[in-house]
Amino acid sequence: MDLKSPKNCKSLEEVRIEIDKIDEYIISLFSERHKYVEEIVRFKNDKEAVIAQERKDQVILQRKTWAAENGLNADTFEKMYTLLIESNIQHELEILNQKKQI
Repeated sequence: MDLKSPKNCKSLEEVRIEIDKIDEYIISLFSERHKYVEEIVRFKNDKEAVIAQERKDQVILQRKTWAAENGLNADTFEKMYTLLIESNIQHELEILNQKKQI
């Protein structure tokens, strides 16, 4: 991805253009991540395996730590990943239910 350095931006519009590029890239990465979420159900056979509370807690804590290490608000990223993982769990449960109906 070709980005200007934030300090090299000469206007509000240039900053916004760079932010848009980054956000589009982040969304594409979330899309790629989602493909893995859909595939992981192949290795899970029940609701408990999908929920995987211990793994969920571990992932959220790790992302919170990574955020803090990168100078970001750890609580914000904890909330974001909690929401993301809850959404993933719901999607995985839907896939699991479809799998059981086949």
